[in-house]
Amino acid sequence: MKLIINVFFYIYIYFEIFFKNINTLPLSIVVPVFNTSPYLNRSINSILDQTFKDFELILVDDASTDNSLEILVNYSKIDNRIKTIHFEINKGVSAARNSGIDIAKGEFIGFVDSDDFIDKRFYENLLKNSKDYDVIEGNFIAGTNISESYKKLNLRFHCSIFDSIWRRDFLNKYNLRYDESMRNGSDKKFRMEVYQYKPRILVSPDEGIYYYYKRRVGSLSNFSEIQLKYLNKEAFKEIRNKKRNKNKHKKLIKREKIKKKKNLKNEENNN
Repeated sequence: MKLIINVFFYIYIYFEIFFKNINTLPLSIVVPVFNTSPYLNRSINSILDQTFKDFELILVDDASTDNSLEILVNYSKIDNRIKTIHFEINKGVSAARNSGIDIAKGEFIGFVDSDDFIDKRFYENLLKNSKDYDVIEGNFIAGTNISESYKKLNLRFHCSIFDSIWRRDFLNKYNLRYDESMRNGSDKKFRMEVYQYKPRILVSPDEGIYYYYKRRVGSLSNFSEIQLKYLNKEAFKEIRNKKRNKNKHKKLIKREKIKKKKNLKNEENNN
């Protein structure tokens, strides 16, 4: 009798692990959407084109009044990794992200804003060393929709959420969600609350693989045209400085080569 009980116990454990594994994906990507139809194709295509393919994409329409929902539905018809959620009334970005977390099956959860986009290797790069960590921080650069200039921000406190992935079990264990009473700043509060529970954090080195944060008029951050022009000018200035430094480096190498040739020639003449 004891033997039979043990056999049934191990069979139960086996099937519990088996069904847990087949229902778990490595990654869920949550995208809150509100009236961003001009940017949706760029954003969604950058996710679908990832080199890492084993994920689900959860698109949450927050009662858009443009044709955003139509675009999301069309994408869900062509890719079975896509799930769509539609709110009848506008609830805000925090509620949209929370609804994505609630239905996510991924071991990790990532967030992409619907007017931003990511490099092809973005999630492959974050996941490759994720085994022993709860939060993996990536890298992002900021720009505007006015141009293709970008600037890397030097922040004293890492307040963004979109350049990172978050272990779902860790979020659920401590019931960590976005504050739905906040229309702005909930992403910063979310990261601060997560870090209060001492997650295992991996900071990824900058390998030139980025999340592209695009600032625009009408976004949640509510940038003005003047602010965007200033930000665009700063991003262009950084690119120009990089080019200048690169040219200086090339000139320095060229001088060193000429100097080395002269020294070799002088040595030959002396001999």
